[in-house]
Amino acid sequence: MTNEAWEQLRYERGPNGEDVNESARGEVLEAERTPQDVELLRFLVEQETLCRANSTGGLGEQAALAGFLLAEHRRPEDVWRHFALKRSNFDAGCAYDVEHLVAGGVEATKTYVEASDHADREEVLALIGGFDEDDVEEWFGYRRAYFAE
Repeated sequence: MTNEAWEQLRYERGPNGEDVNESARGEVLEAERTPQDVELLRFLVEQETLCRANSTGGLGEQAALAGFLLAEHRRPEDVWRHFALKRSNFDAGCAYDVEHLVAGGVEATKTYVEASDHADREEVLALIGGFDEDDVEEWFGYRRAYFAE
């Protein structure tokens, strides 16, 4: 998929308040993924975050899948995208697992966040403080099984 095609996947609030491109993003999320898809997944998570932030609430299966697919790339620098999705609305804050934030590795993510001057640095550090690598691996197994159903 080309970057030009991504434009048709952007969050766009329609006249009825619904996201007119949500189903198109869903089709892309259901397609086979490759390791080269990380930039596309980052974009999709950002669009799902906008969608959730402009909705009446909830996380939604599509946002959950987008976040998990991005988490599978295990990049500490994605912590801010995961945190933005988690806080996009109250329900997402409850439903979007904190483990997404440490998917890039607990220690690697802590080191990355500690070195950052991001405005949410302290809040994220407080959220991820109680996890270890075994917790994250167990969570990955649980989530893989959930999405395989």
